[in-house]
Amino acid sequence: MNPLLVTAPPAHQRLLPRSPRPAPDTTGHALDRAEGARGLRALRLSILRTLTDGIDRPTVAPYVLVKDGRDPGDRLAAALAHAHQAGFTVADPLVDDAWQSDPAARHTLARGYAALRRGEIHGLIAVSQVDISPSPSVYEHELHRLRAAGGFLHLAHDETQL
Repeated sequence: MNPLLVTAPPAHQRLLPRSPRPAPDTTGHALDRAEGARGLRALRLSILRTLTDGIDRPTVAPYVLVKDGRDPGDRLAAALAHAHQAGFTVADPLVDDAWQSDPAARHTLARGYAALRRGEIHGLIAVSQVDISPSPSVYEHELHRLRAAGGFLHLAHDETQL
């Protein structure tokens, strides 16, 4: 047998081609956005199930973030429609037009957290993750802050539908 002649392995021994690796994020870690979005969705739904177990009609406040004082009408209507479809009782909406990138700096969102801590509402409902933050790490932090305040977040469009 000629050692320079290389033959292909039998079909059952061939390796499948590797899928491309996700691009690294700024910290150098590989980031799979779809998997991350599914994980955030699972976290949000777990919190929602835990906090609504045994509550017939949880009360939610629609939370809408709009830029520079723009009309919140369409986003507010979408959040309200989804709240009614989900069978929630709806409290007064929270419209935030300050457009602060840091959710902790938003006064309207802070009012929502205060209402959660006082037990006036059970959670917030928003159109999408972007109403809280487009950044996965900031968004996850806010999910934990909501949970710590005794509340949940419900979305009309889940994290995988940004």
